[in-house]
Amino acid sequence: MTKYNEFLQRVISKNSLLTLPQIYHHVRNIPYGSTGNRDPRIVYTSNLGSCSGKHILLRDLLREAGYRAEIVTMFTYFNESTPIDESFPEELKAIATHERVPDFHHYLRVFEQETWLNLDATWHDALMNFGFRVNHDWDGSTHTKLAAVAEQEYPVTENIIDLKTRLVASLSQDQQELRGKYFQLVTEWISENAKSSP
Repeated sequence: MTKYNEFLQRVISKNSLLTLPQIYHHVRNIPYGSTGNRDPRIVYTSNLGSCSGKHILLRDLLREAGYRAEIVTMFTYFNESTPIDESFPEELKAIATHERVPDFHHYLRVFEQETWLNLDATWHDALMNFGFRVNHDWDGSTHTKLAAVAEQEYPVTENIIDLKTRLVASLSQDQQELRGKYFQLVTEWISENAKSSP
């Protein structure tokens, strides 16, 4: 058993993650944010992760628990699926209202009861009161709500970090800067307004 598998087993055992919903909600309720590192071990130990890091952690925990799971990458205009709260700073409101922010979002598919279910673990419970697509009550029997609407999906690959890096690099410089500024502002707002569960 590798050190990474041992890490995954410790997470499962320490938190008594016995079912699909338990594993899903444990990862989903890690606060959304960015440490600049998508390594699932860092996501877990820092209790903070973006859609990439959280979904890698979720995929790997599910696989360690015996499930078939894979990550899907989509192209989306992320801000068009995200609510605009009155507490947003003006720059964030302006981008969210007047721009189309390109992004390559991730969600997960897991094979359960002879079908593939779509799971999105992006948003944690503290964002419920702000209108985000939080899947707080998911019971394991249906698809979850996705955090964004797919304009295009890409073939499944194991190394989503390399794929995402290449896809982001394919955007124009202006698009990359807009995307970077939007996610910086969203992450800062979440850190100040929605750190923990309600």
